[in-house]
Amino acid sequence: MVEEKKTAAEKEPYKPKNWAETINVAIEGIILATKTERNMKIHFLIALGAILIALFLHLSKLNFLLIFIAVTMVLFAEVFNTSIEYLLDFLNKSYSVESAAIKNISAGAVLIAAFGAFVIGYEIFSKYLYNMIYYFLSMIKTQGSDIPIVVVSLVLIITIVIKALINKGKPLYGGLPSGHAAVAFAIWLMVSLFTLNPLASLLTFILAFIIASSRLYNGIHSRFEVITGSLIGVLITALVFKLFYF
Repeated sequence: MVEEKKTAAEKEPYKPKNWAETINVAIEGIILATKTERNMKIHFLIALGAILIALFLHLSKLNFLLIFIAVTMVLFAEVFNTSIEYLLDFLNKSYSVESAAIKNISAGAVLIAAFGAFVIGYEIFSKYLYNMIYYFLSMIKTQGSDIPIVVVSLVLIITIVIKALINKGKPLYGGLPSGHAAVAFAIWLMVSLFTLNPLASLLTFILAFIIASSRLYNGIHSRFEVITGSLIGVLITALVFKLFYF
């Protein structure tokens, strides 16, 4: 009888005895999600950065509150998504279409929350971002004529020369550095310097980032090769504009 009572007691779920234990258990859950989920770490870093920037810019109480709500919304969605994944993995040890569908839907909830937070952050921080981009572009840009063909040609030639020396990959496929990333970021900086338009700069940067990411996603280049190519495109463009675009 005693052994049966012990077995039954052992099977009883743990229940916090007071508010302090309840809070402690909740914090342990957040820590567990942060330790095991890479996206949770990313969301926390972005949240911390957004809050610190908001404090640095001395945003109004309303804007700061909106940032805080957006951050909380994303973190809540990610924790909820993680808990669903843990539950499904516990209930279904093997793959099932239904479990995959539930995980995709919960991940979609995180994406919706993140998109909403992005819109809120963009509306609040955009004017500061545009001023910073405009100031940066104004420092680099000088007077002169159009030379995009020269810049792209130099980027391609230098990329091919480096690949020939390393003897790995083709001119625009594989190897160090990524030619697509180099050209994409060279075009981004040229558009930025020609227009001095923060919005045009931001949009072309997004396009360049997508192109560079696609090379990494498709397994054509490594992260180091893509980053190196991007830096080559930016540095050559900046150097050519500074020396000859006058």
